[in-house]
Amino acid sequence: MILFVNHVYSFKFKSAISTLDGIYRVSSIISYPEMLKLGLDLFALIYKPNGLSEDTFNSELDTIRSGKIAKLTSVVDEAVVYYIPEHLFASVPDGQVQKYLHLGLAVDLGTFDDAEKLSVIRHEVEQVIEAMLGTTQEAVVYTVESNWMTKDEYTTIDNQRKAAITRVSNHYTDKLDLIKQIDSLKTLIKYYEDTLKIL
Repeated sequence: MILFVNHVYSFKFKSAISTLDGIYRVSSIISYPEMLKLGLDLFALIYKPNGLSEDTFNSELDTIRSGKIAKLTSVVDEAVVYYIPEHLFASVPDGQVQKYLHLGLAVDLGTFDDAEKLSVIRHEVEQVIEAMLGTTQEAVVYTVESNWMTKDEYTTIDNQRKAAITRVSNHYTDKLDLIKQIDSLKTLIKYYEDTLKIL
């Protein structure tokens, strides 16, 4: 079995130590004599903690000596290290492993006098994310901080925001324009339908 040092694999072990199944980085590959030179006790490190007797260890010692031992480091906690003889692998480790990111989305939206003003935006964001990513999680409006200010100070901020909105042109504003056109055409069609019914 060929393992590459510093490569990450998904490991499955034989039933005796199957509780250790998981994702590990191969820190090194060593022989049993090399392990002894490092002052490491394989029985105390792997066999005993997993309920395997010294007799079992001794009966497998020839197999251990003739094979290799993988030093495996957990990708979640680098303090977790195991020395696993290759004969305890239940299958060939899966090398098609990579880190995937659990993502969220946070946007600083500025100062508002009422969080409910964002309910429409929240609904739009949920729909876009569901359509693009298949994620149906509810968007959450949260307060970054609270600011005390006069009504005039807030009005200035709000007016700047409204002025900026009038200059925006993107797919969302295009969508709103198209929705307005559709609503207008629906009204016109309804008018013609009603007129035809009278005739």
